[in-house]
Amino acid sequence: MQVSIENKEGLKRLVSVTVPAEEFKKAYTQELRKVAKTARIDGFRKGHVPTSVLEKYYGANIIGEASSAVINSSLVKALQENNLDVPGMPEITIKTCDLGQDFVYEAACEVSPEVAVKPLSELQIEKVNAEITEDDINDMIETLRQQQAKWKVVDDGEANKDSLVKIDFEGRVDGAPFEGGKAEDFSLHLGSGRMIPGFSEQIVGHKAGDKFTIQVKFPEDYHAENLKGKDAEFDITVNSVSEQVLPEVNEDFVKLFGVKDGSMETFRKDLRRNMERELKRAVTQKNASNVYEAVSKQYGEFDVPKAAVDAEIKRLRERTEANFRRYGMTRLPELKDEVFQEEALHDARLGYAIRAIVADLKLEKADDATVNENLAMIADAYENPEEVIKQLRADKQQMSYIMNKSFEDDVVKAILAGAQVTDVKKSFKELIGPNQQ
Repeated sequence: MQVSIENKEGLKRLVSVTVPAEEFKKAYTQELRKVAKTARIDGFRKGHVPTSVLEKYYGANIIGEASSAVINSSLVKALQENNLDVPGMPEITIKTCDLGQDFVYEAACEVSPEVAVKPLSELQIEKVNAEITEDDINDMIETLRQQQAKWKVVDDGEANKDSLVKIDFEGRVDGAPFEGGKAEDFSLHLGSGRMIPGFSEQIVGHKAGDKFTIQVKFPEDYHAENLKGKDAEFDITVNSVSEQVLPEVNEDFVKLFGVKDGSMETFRKDLRRNMERELKRAVTQKNASNVYEAVSKQYGEFDVPKAAVDAEIKRLRERTEANFRRYGMTRLPELKDEVFQEEALHDARLGYAIRAIVADLKLEKADDATVNENLAMIADAYENPEEVIKQLRADKQQMSYIMNKSFEDDVVKAILAGAQVTDVKKSFKELIGPNQQ
């Protein structure tokens, strides 16, 4: 096999491969034998069709399959022997595929960039530290009260920012109704931030039975293309206004959260343990984000293959769609590649920079201590942690995820160990928002 590499613009390469005629003939013969075993042609018994007849009926298909087999077997070898890291599928052009002649094809591709490693000591990174206070536990109890609150209809009360209202609404843009702009008896917690800016705020102060029209503007980054930045008006009818009734913090309340003895001391101890676990996750995530941001800034802009960017776009789209489904959306908006292009390009560059650092640090797999720590953190949320760890270790898919996560944690630790680190203390509230609580 002969291989030649032609450098094109940027990361593009043209790989020309010549496979000896006898190898192509061998692949052709193998494909012919496969066809001979299954071919059905009138006048001939299965498995006894003459070669000339097979070639007359199936010759083009046999040539095609033989060509694919030769390309599949030779291309990977050609790329490996020439140290070409190709993240995407090359574009193949067959130049010659005649029996008796050398098989010749070209593979147009992009290669991964060669990223020069930069000193970790030049990185300036904020390392976050945090701890749970008694005030944090008190705030969490209040949050749990909010979650267990009941709603009571207020017959003649005005809606405030904490009210739950049931409304009918119908929206118009440029005087015409639009898809998704109408609902009846729609439940809306006015303080949830669920609607577009200005919508909930203009319901505050109204009572059940009120009918009115509000003016709003769709955000420029709204997911529906036809509504971005558009002025709209909504006819609103308030059907009911409800206020929250919070439960008392007593034995019955505590038992709602699995504290069988109803003890406040046990309750607060369990809360602290759970909050510390979530805080540790948040601190790890924040420090990783700080590391990646610093690395991205240090390495700056450089060319990356389109296939790498496309892979990131796919990942970001899947993540966004999963978030939409998590919030109950069944009809997902159209998400074009352009929406994710900038972030995908950033993430692709970061990926190559991190890989260069990992290779330079000679990191190959997750440290056992980190794996055990992550297993313990997951299992700590259950009544029988040892049994959970045993089950996790037996689950190949789960262990693959945990091993990858642990390796990422080790990479972050290694980068922090070599960087200029500034310790910053954060509170539980700063690191974990209400939605995560």
